Amino acid sequence: MDNEVKLDQAAALEPEVSIVIPVYNSAQSISELISRLSATLAEQRLSFELILVDDCSGDDSRAVIRALAARDERIILIARDHNAGQQAAIKTGLGRSRGRWVVTIDDDLEQQPEDVPLLLDQIKSGFDVVYGIPERSGYPFYRQSGSNLVDLFFTLILKKPKNIRVGSFRVLSRKIVDRIVKDQTPFVYITAITLRFTKNIGNVKVAYQPRRYGKSNYTVKKLSLLFLRLFYYYGIN
Repeated sequence: MDNEVKLDQAAALEPEVSIVIPVYNSAQSISELISRLSATLAEQRLSFELILVDDCSGDDSRAVIRALAARDERIILIARDHNAGQQAAIKTGLGRSRGRWVVTIDDDLEQQPEDVPLLLDQIKSGFDVVYGIPERSGYPFYRQSGSNLVDLFFTLILKKPKNIRVGSFRVLSRKIVDRIVKDQTPFVYITAITLRFTKNIGNVKVAYQPRRYGKSNYTVKKLSLLFLRLFYYYGIN
């Protein structure tokens, strides 16, 4: 009986929502991001945890997160000792998550924390995954072209539904998160892994704001290399 009580108590402590944030050189935006996420989820009366995976930042990101975590036990820092990239950082965070629903959101405030409830409402209608898709203008041509090329790969090779768009702002069900975490593909790309397990995917429109701090790490060279790796690890194998 005592063991059953302990198990029930442990289950009760599991949050409804886990937010996974890959962090790289974002000391200027982290505090605002966490504050807005916490306020949004509290307003929805949802229990939550915020998992920040610092991918060996070169600025004060790690110190900022530690200070925030010291004041709020729902904030969890995972500090990586080498830079493995955004996708690997997200997978690390997914492995640590406990929530029924798991949201991934970038650290640069281009994606709006206030839109998280839109994703949660949509996935509760029966989807395995829901992507928040921004309506934006003025996006660099090379980045839009790279995104279009990757989208074409997902559609033709991994059989993504043609009417569905993908991105880094998403919510996943616990079932899909557990499958992603167990995947052993050496080159991690979360959407590519997701498409191996489900095509039951939804979209919802979300807001977009140009970043106020720093600049994107993506270049034409990096986008070209990404496509080649996707083809090798997810197209051939």
